[in-house]
Amino acid sequence: MQYTITYFSTTMHSFAIFIAVLTTILISGCKEDPYYFTYDYSDAPSFPNVSEAIEIINYEDGLVVYIMDRGIGGQKVTIRDNIFLYYTTFRGGTSRDNIIDSSYLNGSQASTQFAEIGTYQRSRGVGFVRGVLGMTEGEHRVIQAPDSLNSYGDLVYWDIMLDYIAY
Repeated sequence: MQYTITYFSTTMHSFAIFIAVLTTILISGCKEDPYYFTYDYSDAPSFPNVSEAIEIINYEDGLVVYIMDRGIGGQKVTIRDNIFLYYTTFRGGTSRDNIIDSSYLNGSQASTQFAEIGTYQRSRGVGFVRGVLGMTEGEHRVIQAPDSLNSYGDLVYWDIMLDYIAY
């Protein structure tokens, strides 16, 4: 009879230790969400000084296009072109904290394809498409679009450089 009580007590003690260790492991494993992911825009260039633009185009509807550098070649972007851009999107301001999208995402150094640039009026806004039209390869522009001309609902800036037009 004594042996049964001791065995039961030892078993309960071992079970209690097991539960305590398991609980500790489970709680310590909950400190971070393993599915939580943050975007890294640290390789995106800082917003350029638009006062150094070589040309400024102001439209009556509030769209402003700053031409920072001219491109090369005679081919200009048209509404149906497939283009490759280096870009960074700033929403509500021009600090690094305002970056919401970029081709430099997570260390990428590749330009991003925009197939048939005209189709991006819904996802980016009319201001983005109008600001890109007429660019030549290598051209650098900053597009400032009010909320009425973009799909983000706030003042948006795009810092873009046309890598190339795909033929």
